[in-house]
Amino acid sequence: MKIDFHVHTKYSPDSIIKPEDLAQKSKKLKIIPAITDHNSTCAIGKLRKLKISFIPGQEVRTDRGDLIGLYTNETIPKGTPFAETADKIHEQGGLVYLPHMYDVTRAGAVPKKGEESKIDIVEIFNARCMSDMFNLRARLFAKKHKKLMAAGSDTHFLWEFGTTYTELPDFDLDNPKALLKALEKPEIVGKKAPFYVRGTTSMLKAGRKLSKALLLSRD
Repeated sequence: MKIDFHVHTKYSPDSIIKPEDLAQKSKKLKIIPAITDHNSTCAIGKLRKLKISFIPGQEVRTDRGDLIGLYTNETIPKGTPFAETADKIHEQGGLVYLPHMYDVTRAGAVPKKGEESKIDIVEIFNARCMSDMFNLRARLFAKKHKKLMAAGSDTHFLWEFGTTYTELPDFDLDNPKALLKALEKPEIVGKKAPFYVRGTTSMLKAGRKLSKALLLSRD
């Protein structure tokens, strides 16, 4: 079973992927996406109607940086404190997944002393990390604190999906505890994204903000 633990859709302000297109590619490649839109769970209902295998989730911008909640369906407000976000994820029966934690060029978040216990899975390979050192430090953190490890493409454009994933023994995809058990024997497959994708994503986000501002100014 192959899972990409970090995938965005058009419901993130910096992605253009239609759920229908993601569903089609997911079926073709036999890679299961974890849907991690920024502060949004809007794609989840769309993908359920398409009847594909996926993990529902969201990427929350906490007060200190990004934190992903896997197996969550209720949106957690942007700006919620880091530790409180982790608690809210667990209250939904979800898993706390820590993405690109050492990436200083993005909103990575490193747990403070005592917060490590709230983390279930550490992303030790993020395809969009420009420096290998960011991923290496995440791996060392996971090993030091005996955390489960996984990989995510951080896909924002459809062509990125399929390059990075975690291969696991088959398990009940609807059961978070079964996923944790499967992650005891992961095989990480990772390919770094081209450096220019980050700039393209930023331009897309800025363009959407400008369009929204122009529309509001006309009202």
